[in-house]
Amino acid sequence: MHSGPDATDHSAPVPSRGRRGAFAIFALTARGLQQVSTLVVTILAAGFLLPAEFGVYSLGIVFVTLIQTLTYTGFYHFVVTADGDEDAILSTTFWLIFGLATASAFVLALAAWPIAALYDAADLGPVLLLLAAIQPLAGAGAWYSAVLLRRGEVQRHVAITFAQNLAALVGGVVLLWLWQSLYALVAFRYIRVVSGTVLFAVFCAARPRRRFDRGLARRASGFSGGLYGARFLAFLSRYAGDLVLGIAFSVGEAGLYRFGARIAGGATDIVAQPMRAFALTQFGAAGRVGRPLAPVLDLFTGSLTLLTGGVAAVIVVFGADVVALFFAPAYLAGLVVAYALAARAMAAVGTVLIEPALAAANRTGAVMVFNLGFAGASVAAVVVTAPFGLAALAWGQAAVALSATLVALWMLHRTADIAVGGALRAFTLACLLIAVYGVALSVSRGWLTQALDLAGGGALAAGLVWAALLALPVLALAGRLRVFGLRAFSG
Repeated sequence: MHSGPDATDHSAPVPSRGRRGAFAIFALTARGLQQVSTLVVTILAAGFLLPAEFGVYSLGIVFVTLIQTLTYTGFYHFVVTADGDEDAILSTTFWLIFGLATASAFVLALAAWPIAALYDAADLGPVLLLLAAIQPLAGAGAWYSAVLLRRGEVQRHVAITFAQNLAALVGGVVLLWLWQSLYALVAFRYIRVVSGTVLFAVFCAARPRRRFDRGLARRASGFSGGLYGARFLAFLSRYAGDLVLGIAFSVGEAGLYRFGARIAGGATDIVAQPMRAFALTQFGAAGRVGRPLAPVLDLFTGSLTLLTGGVAAVIVVFGADVVALFFAPAYLAGLVVAYALAARAMAAVGTVLIEPALAAANRTGAVMVFNLGFAGASVAAVVVTAPFGLAALAWGQAAVALSATLVALWMLHRTADIAVGGALRAFTLACLLIAVYGVALSVSRGWLTQALDLAGGGALAAGLVWAALLALPVLALAGRLRVFGLRAFSG
């Protein structure tokens, strides 16, 4: 298989194809385990929580996600991409990231009870307070994560991520098995944050010092301002549906929407999250040494679209079976949301890559301009489509994501002078390949079930194995077409 566009430093040793493939699988497993643990915990929780109760937890996670969104951008990007005095950069950015997480958590704690009153959900107040309390520690973990990416220690980063997510998976399952409560879900979040921060602190050689360079802090703030505004707007564009449904309709409907979003996001993020980290590292490395960014953009546009699209196809084909087997009937209404938001994940590749690409090109202000338009379009789509039900709301968001990707490619060319013809070609071919894969999987899956005379869980397991096998020739063809490359999984 062709390895795709070259996005690495030619002066560094190039790993063998087999080693790149093995690391790619491990990276997806390590990062994907976070989404797997979330999906497993969601399945267990759905067995004893009503949609309204799940909606309370989901709304709490939406607000905490805003803090995490700010923690993993701006100063985080600055750590990865900045050049200069290493000690000053690392020490100063630690206090900036830790301070931002702490201040954000304090604001959320103050707003917890007013938010609970707004949504008429009494349990939401204490849930928000508990989730806010752990955010300063999460900020410290984010700094360690950024330091490892800055130093190119991607394999160590992936190994720590794997251990963290495994601890969260085991701990979450045990907690929910023994303590079937809304607050067991909160404890599950604590396990993930504490285990991750401890592991990063132990295995990252860097340590924050008391040094704080004000000039460097001003430089970091100038670099990060546009990214923070952009990420906040991206947050609004992604979670506007949850927030509007919770206010205009009911916590139960918000829970159904978030359930569908969790199924779609949890599955597609198995590949999207690790590739987001790899993209940040490779764009940052290319930007620091002045290499062209177009090859990196081509590589990640095709690879990310193909992999998230493949997962989206699996969700569409097997989603009904999964809900019927593992969830209460009340959650079936959220299935159409899962289909639409899985398609949105594939279509939104441009919204994922514009931030690291423009950060590497030192055009962070343009990211905010882009996300301002994206957020405005997403909120407008929510307002227009919400009266027509969950399906219209979700598919409206998918349409906005596709439009935003095309605008993102145009902005990358216009603002940073990055050639985007190869990326547009990769995106188009990846979408076509996924369409063929989805149709082939849907048709052959029925034949397979009949031939093996399987039903229920056996039919689902056989179908998923077949989906993985059918993906292999698609990946091989994508490699030959220079749409997919294993170099996307190098640091």
